[in-house]
Amino acid sequence: MDLLIINLVFASVAPLLFWRFGQKALAILQVPFVVVMWALLPEMIPLSSPKADSTFLWWALFYFNMAFAYLSLGIGLFRWANRFWREAEEKEKGIM
Repeated sequence: MDLLIINLVFASVAPLLFWRFGQKALAILQVPFVVVMWALLPEMIPLSSPKADSTFLWWALFYFNMAFAYLSLGIGLFRWANRFWREAEEKEKGIM
């Protein structure tokens, strides 16, 4: 259960990362899905007898949000690596 909550928080932070990286449309698109995912969480917590429809909807939202979260992480890592490579090239040009 703790890994589930960690992934929920990670998926909830993704719109902030998209906004930070300049992908405002993706951030705005993902916010309603995050809100619905958190709104349905109390129904999923008991896990003893959740309704079948809400279970499918919740897991679909969860995986959708996780895909977006990993996309935002990938964008961030790509930008970081690109900046690192540019700095390395500038140092190399400055030395030679």
